[in-house]
Amino acid sequence: MIEILNESNFGSKVLESTGKTLVELFATWCPHCRRMTPIIEQFASDEAGEVKTYQVNVDESPKLANTYAPHGFPSFVLFENGRIVDDRTGEQTLATLETMAAQPA
Repeated sequence: MIEILNESNFGSKVLESTGKTLVELFATWCPHCRRMTPIIEQFASDEAGEVKTYQVNVDESPKLANTYAPHGFPSFVLFENGRIVDDRTGEQTLATLETMAAQPA
């Protein structure tokens, strides 16, 4: 199970983190987000130890949604050492997420 972050712990878990972190911003009512569930879970499993993976429920954290997912859901934001290095909106393949995570900062 992927840890779900909120506005109170996002800073310490993502912005103050070292290394790579992938955050998926999702909504429970979003069919595209639901279809991404097995893919993001597979990514988290495959990349454990290399890339920290978290989720943010946009309905429970609207400020994070406005900041990191202005174009819709699901949104995927890759951070390295607390800085954004890539972001994508919409359904993604496992290969796309792996490519995002593999790129140099």
